[in-house]
Amino acid sequence: MDILITQEVALHQYEVRQNVSQVTRLLHPEFVEVGASGKRYDLQSILEMLAFEPHEAGCVHSQNFQCITVGHDSRLLTYEAAWVYEGGKVDAFSRRASLWQQTEVGWQLRYHQGTYCDAFELIK
Repeated sequence: MDILITQEVALHQYEVRQNVSQVTRLLHPEFVEVGASGKRYDLQSILEMLAFEPHEAGCVHSQNFQCITVGHDSRLLTYEAAWVYEGGKVDAFSRRASLWQQTEVGWQLRYHQGTYCDAFELIK
């Protein structure tokens, strides 16, 4: 589970998101994301969006990770996330689910979904 958490958190980092080789290493070629709006994204659309992603002052805080084995080469990672601004304001609370698949290049994110939720207490 530790490697999946490390890779998931890496995808929250602006520097990683701006590195195409890291993103394509971490995301499965058949990657799909369903955003909070319900819109569906594939790997190509994510790469296009990330190319124009502005740097924002703050970071994603993630916590309460749980990992469920769903197959010999697949794990479902669930957790809570929120955006924390540099000044300390917190918003964009969400519950997230990521399906990771073991491939010949390592663990790759195959599916991700985030759903906005009520505010929760951040665990430091």
